[in-house]
Amino acid sequence: MKLPIKRLDPSAILPEYKTPGAAAFDLATIETKTLQPGEIYKFRTGLVFCIPPGHFMLVASRSSNAPKRGLGMANGIGVIDSDYCGENDELFICLKNIIDQPVTIETGDRIAQGIILPSPQCEILEVTTTGSSDRGGFGSTGR
Repeated sequence: MKLPIKRLDPSAILPEYKTPGAAAFDLATIETKTLQPGEIYKFRTGLVFCIPPGHFMLVASRSSNAPKRGLGMANGIGVIDSDYCGENDELFICLKNIIDQPVTIETGDRIAQGIILPSPQCEILEVTTTGSSDRGGFGSTGR
């Protein structure tokens, strides 16, 4: 599968898989910013992704963000649709400082990761019964 990407800024870093077995590619920012405790900021990547039809990009935090840097993705994850690919539909990454000290993110820092996944669309049908028995509700398989 090919993934066309447009650079909106010449300093934007094209993503790459860091190992042959990597499921995701790293996403870097083109900005330097110090986040104060609790602050949320929308970082630029300078990139537009042309995701193939029938797919989407899942944007997730890098595993080192929280324990090594004190950063979390402000919205948990990101879902980038295949039709978000206009000439200026830049990918932004929203990060939150989750510690009680300022955290500085530098231009070129890898701040998230992207995974391209299939996204079949379902026909939505309203029903009056599910035809299945209850399992016990939320949390029913836990202790």
